[in-house]
Amino acid sequence: MIVRSSPRLPRMAAERGMSLIEVLVGIIVLSIGLVGVALSGSVANRQMRTGRTDMTAWAAIQQQAEILMRQGFKNVKTDSSVVLGYPLNWTVTGADPKQAVLVMKRTTPTGALVRDTLILYLAARDTL
Repeated sequence: MIVRSSPRLPRMAAERGMSLIEVLVGIIVLSIGLVGVALSGSVANRQMRTGRTDMTAWAAIQQQAEILMRQGFKNVKTDSSVVLGYPLNWTVTGADPKQAVLVMKRTTPTGALVRDTLILYLAARDTL
């Protein structure tokens, strides 16, 4: 009778699959990746909201600048107004050309106080 002894090491090397440690490391790596994706989505959303607010504010300033240009050179005076929900103040100085400085103070979605300024020059036209 022949008795064979089978060493354990070759049998374990022949087994296929993953150990519990490998599975846990894979789950941790996957979790870190998913958290990174979620955070980048949050940052992108905040940037889009800030961009939309800035664009609306500058549209208000541009709208008021166009109103001042339509009023005509002789009728432009220092004043203030609320355009698209944003308070605007403007100061007109000079004779020819007149300088109109439009100023808007607003708060960004992140809570920062911002002062936007647009300088507009208006000149009288020569009429024939």
